[in-house]
Amino acid sequence: MKIAPLNKGAVSRPNNIIGVLIFIVAFLVFLFSPVHQVSDSDFSMLLSQNLLEHGSFKLDQYQSPRPPTVARDDYVEVGTYQLELVNDHVYYFFPPGSSVLSVPYVALLRLFGVRAKDAGGTYGEMRIQTSLAALLMAALALVFFYTARFLLDTLWSSVIALGGVLGTQVWSTASRGLWTHTWELLLIGVIIFLLVNYETRRRKLRPVLLATLLAWAYFVRPTSSITIVAITVYVLLYHRRLFFWYALTLALWLAGFIVYSWHNFGKLLPSYYAATRLNFGVFPTALIGNLVSPSRGLLIYVPWILFTGYLLARYRRDWEFPRLIWLSLACVTGNLIVVSSFKHWWGGVSYGPRLTTDLAPWLVLLTILGVRAMLREPVQRTARRRSELALGALLLALGIFIHGRGATSVSTLRWNDYPKDDAGMEAKIWDWRQPQFLAGLIQKPPPKNHPRLSGETRIDMATTAADKYLWDGWGRPEAGFRWTDGQDANVIFALDEISDLGLKINVAPLIVPGWISEQILQIELNGQAVETVTLNQPEYTELDLDLPKAVLQHQNILTFHLPHATSPAALKLSIDQRQLGLAIKWIEFSPPK
Repeated sequence: MKIAPLNKGAVSRPNNIIGVLIFIVAFLVFLFSPVHQVSDSDFSMLLSQNLLEHGSFKLDQYQSPRPPTVARDDYVEVGTYQLELVNDHVYYFFPPGSSVLSVPYVALLRLFGVRAKDAGGTYGEMRIQTSLAALLMAALALVFFYTARFLLDTLWSSVIALGGVLGTQVWSTASRGLWTHTWELLLIGVIIFLLVNYETRRRKLRPVLLATLLAWAYFVRPTSSITIVAITVYVLLYHRRLFFWYALTLALWLAGFIVYSWHNFGKLLPSYYAATRLNFGVFPTALIGNLVSPSRGLLIYVPWILFTGYLLARYRRDWEFPRLIWLSLACVTGNLIVVSSFKHWWGGVSYGPRLTTDLAPWLVLLTILGVRAMLREPVQRTARRRSELALGALLLALGIFIHGRGATSVSTLRWNDYPKDDAGMEAKIWDWRQPQFLAGLIQKPPPKNHPRLSGETRIDMATTAADKYLWDGWGRPEAGFRWTDGQDANVIFALDEISDLGLKINVAPLIVPGWISEQILQIELNGQAVETVTLNQPEYTELDLDLPKAVLQHQNILTFHLPHATSPAALKLSIDQRQLGLAIKWIEFSPPK
């Protein structure tokens, strides 16, 4: 295989046609992938709307009456963890950059009647976020393609561009909602495009544009500070004559950000940017987990990185742009160090290695350079080359499968539901019996030790004390009740002596006039059907049932099948993607009377 010369016409008519096709394919895949993750980013489009309509970062008017506050380690939460209270004003806790950059898109959708929220109850936050995220990540695929075309032919560039967005967290995380990663990825992708454009001797490096893009990447997500440091060293070493304008532009943007923070929060940087959030005491465990744990490991979820590493090592004598390789490796290493210093290094309720999503553009660049080095070597052993390509294709296909699971299977999202506590979740992250990417494909093992019933036992579902009886298919406790989440909800319990049991449930079904007229509750004990109940009134009612001795065992699993469970998001009522079926106040086991 002959290597193509450096492509001086990377942006040409034939390439533009291929680029448009790549954009369309990526956009449609992202737009119609059914699983969405609007969690940390909730209220970000509301902030965009507020900036557009009121020119303010304060969200006070949307919190009336004001909900109770909770003091967290880093800030004072007001009503929900996405909002903080500062000087008696309500602010969006997460970085403001995404909200500011999204203002034009929010303004455009407002012309079509789509708003993040209004007094009439319209709630378009998810619709805005998911469509915008799909557009931005499709644009990133286009950036990857044009970046690769500087060094590779059209076929290789197309494979790398689509593989770079479908075989990474771009698909399973950044396109599922407007995470802070989403805008950051596009900004860093454009920065890399500019650097490759310069290194391949096309255009001069523009220091003002480069510094502006870096500053906004930081405003979007503070871990971009790693990229800023690495590129600043790069500019200082290799473009010293540009350094003054680069540093001045960067300093002005950062000074403006400090003014914003001081004006709104009375401190140099917002709470989310505080360095005190780092905790190097967890570093060894977190680093290993971020690399190889079955549910958060980068090398497990993006396995084609191993092929990229092989190419760079095997063809190291054919490196053509070592400055870009070392820059990329510095950004990858620095990011891994930082994200492995967070107490909650697994990234909370998310899919796979979310906190290393930021690495995708640098990993794509390393792949482009690795393939370029491979193609520079004269082909002497075609069998070896075919083996290399087959291995790379296999690892890429595996990565696409893994991230496709995260974007299309709701079971992978519900994997986060149990256990509820941090210690239990951290243990689960290391459990190869239930890796997140296989959720829904393999049976989740039940807990080994079921809690024992002693006489009459009432489980108050609104308390965390109920958690020990709940295995799978439950939401978190709410004010006086707890929702089932999914079409199956399981209760576990153990008995010392097996005898008939009475079962009472205080329950209210999810009824939505015009959409859901009834909930069918099919009760199963240890795999055997016990009772079927139809609930068609939204009020709480008390069910009184019997669990026969013939079906009971020493270790028991009581299953509630709910075929009509539905998410409020599917009904366009809110961004809540839980599949709700029943709200339950309590469950009571007792000897029959």
